[in-house]
Amino acid sequence: MSTDQQQPADEQEPATETPDTPDGGTDTELDDASVPFTGSVSTQFDLAADVAVLKPIFEVAASLVEQCRIAVSADGLAMRAIDAECVSMLELRVDAASFDSFDVTEGVLGVNVQHVADALSVGSADDVGRLTLNASVSELEIDVDGITRTTELIPTESIRTPPSLPEIESPATCHISRSDLSFALSAASVLSERVEIDVDADDGELRFCADGDIDSMVYRRESQELVAFEPADALARFETSRLRTIDRALPGESPRKLEVGQHNPVRISAPFPDAEGICQFLVAPKLPT
Repeated sequence: MSTDQQQPADEQEPATETPDTPDGGTDTELDDASVPFTGSVSTQFDLAADVAVLKPIFEVAASLVEQCRIAVSADGLAMRAIDAECVSMLELRVDAASFDSFDVTEGVLGVNVQHVADALSVGSADDVGRLTLNASVSELEIDVDGITRTTELIPTESIRTPPSLPEIESPATCHISRSDLSFALSAASVLSERVEIDVDADDGELRFCADGDIDSMVYRRESQELVAFEPADALARFETSRLRTIDRALPGESPRKLEVGQHNPVRISAPFPDAEGICQFLVAPKLPT
């Protein structure tokens, strides 16, 4: 991802490792080597599940990109993408067991994820949606409650190859409720296009800070006000609007896990509410001036 000195987005590359849930749940492990984001096109893709399972998967991806590679195998499906500015990166995985039926051959499909999300939006949460590959005409059929929509597949070579996930240490881990995170980012956006995420190990606080032309704000959360907290001194500054977009895109109402380092990317992750899987975004910081 970009750096302040080398590329116009003036960001650094984000880091990743497997998220854990504070309530004892187990998230899908993000094993980079096992997912074929490059390779042959899948020749069989037929899966079904409630709209409540399917729709968030495609909505999350559509919040970052319009077109995305979907990697499928007997274990499940995965998506990974990076935005045009090389600032935000998405990784999601959903286990095959999350679907009512899952009949695929290992490979990759190029899909307009926004079109799929739109097609699924006609159904109610408990309606069954079915996605079927029609390989003879290179189309994906989306059926919801008797309504069938087709969308043309995109050649995978025309979709940017998603980069491997970089490894950068982020020592501070904070599990914060969705409402708390939304409140902090909303307050910061009133004052500034930038928000600092500051973890103070000595004071045992997570802080969101923003500076306007004259005014400033700090939103403090102590350990007892967080769902879980592993403090370590960390400080990084981000574009407020990007974090707000991610906050809205993450599925469900479960706590958000923030992993923060010293001027490192932040990783924000959450499990899918109705599926066995995990969704994470990595956002490169604005470097200090």
